[in-house]
Amino acid sequence: MDLRAVCGSWRSATDDPNDSPDDPRFRPRQWVVLDDDVFRREDTRLLVNTHTGRFLRKELPLLAGHRYVATTPGGFFVLADYDDYYAARVLNPFTGHMIHFRATVPSDMVDAAAVIGSPPTIILLCGSDRKWYMASPDSRSFAVYQEEDAYPLIRLAVAGGMYADGEQRPVPPLPAAVADKIFDLMRLFSVDPSEMFWSDVIEHVADDAHALEIGHANNNRCYLVQSLGEVFIVFKLQHGMQVFRMDDSNRGVLEPVKSIGHHAIFVGCCRCLAVDADKFPSVEANCIYHLVGMNL
Repeated sequence: MDLRAVCGSWRSATDDPNDSPDDPRFRPRQWVVLDDDVFRREDTRLLVNTHTGRFLRKELPLLAGHRYVATTPGGFFVLADYDDYYAARVLNPFTGHMIHFRATVPSDMVDAAAVIGSPPTIILLCGSDRKWYMASPDSRSFAVYQEEDAYPLIRLAVAGGMYADGEQRPVPPLPAAVADKIFDLMRLFSVDPSEMFWSDVIEHVADDAHALEIGHANNNRCYLVQSLGEVFIVFKLQHGMQVFRMDDSNRGVLEPVKSIGHHAIFVGCCRCLAVDADKFPSVEANCIYHLVGMNL
């Protein structure tokens, strides 16, 4: 995208994202929005590429006139249009293209979102009712799905980037054998699936919201995070961390991990992020960073 902006001859010889905005080649990948606070009013956002280590502060004037809904682990912004009955919009921050959907965004707080397939399909997960919503651009409304047992892992998979490459995948994405093993580990480590996301405890907000956040950070929690083709299951416990790696055989084998190699993992209150530490000079490889009282 940078070359297209400054080199006219190169631009004329390559495909233009404005001519084919839904082309999967132009989708953002491996970008994470760091300051995606729903209450943030400014039109600038800080993005980081977890593979290259590049930070980018991006002006996004198209955020004006829209309600922020969520960002995807790949780098899309999911918005609701104030002027069109809160119809869903998906913004590519690098091309400036906005994909218009007919369906109205659910009013519930969205915990995680993904954009998959071509034509694109939005997946929204709302923790308050344990439902997930799906819509394509021509859908009149979001299709609603509810499966109490599968919901926690679907939400973890979406938030952890298992749909970040934009490829069409089934929902839920994990084989039953893998899901069963993860739930077994949750029971072993006393992880309550109903208290792993901020929306799970938001109804208990008291006068001291910061104290609540610290208390929530002390809960045992589970994360799924995908990085460079590997899927890690991370357990943040009261007195340490436990990490497992999912094998590629779909046999439900979760291997205990003693080293995460050149990866570094950041565990926050609401999500988990894995980066290639070789691309971040100030980040130490084979480390897990636990952030308390900070957004991630």
